[in-house]
Amino acid sequence: MIDIYDSEALVKCYRMLNKKCKAIDKFIANHALYFGAGSEEYGSLDIINNIIDLMTKKNQLINLKVILDGAINSLDVRDKKILYVKLNYHVSMEDLCEFLNMKQRTAFRRVEHAYLSLTDALNNSKYIDKLISIMQKEMWISEVKDQVKEKHLNYKKVDISSL
Repeated sequence: MIDIYDSEALVKCYRMLNKKCKAIDKFIANHALYFGAGSEEYGSLDIINNIIDLMTKKNQLINLKVILDGAINSLDVRDKKILYVKLNYHVSMEDLCEFLNMKQRTAFRRVEHAYLSLTDALNNSKYIDKLISIMQKEMWISEVKDQVKEKHLNYKKVDISSL
């Protein structure tokens, strides 16, 4: 099952999906040109297998984007608005508060609610197994999740220590 840390990590990763797909396309084109059928360094079968592996990876990234888009589109308008800003812009909480015209405490609660709503939508999606499979194959998503989790734990330590 997906937890709130996964949801936040997926939102952070969402911005990178198009860039990664374009990089794969560029790599495939360069790979095919450089190691074309006449290459003595690699055989044609090796080249084809490398290209198929890269295309499979790109397909997984596209599937991840489609699954996230579907889950986000199923949310209420307020949650979509918050996640849209989080997806497309790297904004500070102060900027988000200004954009949403909210106080910081309210904005923190709304952001957390949006991530919880996304978590529920992803867990209730018919593509949850596919999503988990993709996340397990893409180690960079796990790294982002670890960063998110650490940030939350550090925030809670600071919050508790101020009492």
